[in-house]
Amino acid sequence: MISRLRIIENIEIVSLFLIFLLSDTATQIFLKMGATHLGDPSFSDLDLFLNYLKDLVSNFYILTAIFFVIIAFSSWLAILSKIDLSKAQIMNSVVYVTVPIASIIFLKENIQWTQMMGIICVSIGVFIAAE
Repeated sequence: MISRLRIIENIEIVSLFLIFLLSDTATQIFLKMGATHLGDPSFSDLDLFLNYLKDLVSNFYILTAIFFVIIAFSSWLAILSKIDLSKAQIMNSVVYVTVPIASIIFLKENIQWTQMMGIICVSIGVFIAAE
């Protein structure tokens, strides 16, 4: 009975991490798309800056990113209620793998071989620390 409860609890934690990783990765992708669409803010002219803020709060990509931030935040709180922060933070590092991969797929970005080596190192580190 106890082992069955642990399996269910582990499935719940893994599911929450997947939700967190997907939503946090989506947040970063949508923020990048929104920032690219908005362009650089102008701080030299108040009217231009106010127009930028107006565009910011009505930008589809930014609003979508905010939606995913709320999901990521909620799932992160649920994760923290179930496991130690020290363990959760290690698993949070997987975002350093998922965001570059998503940026390659969805934003058609290129990564350098040094970045790929870093992604591999982070992946190995998470695997070692998660044991």
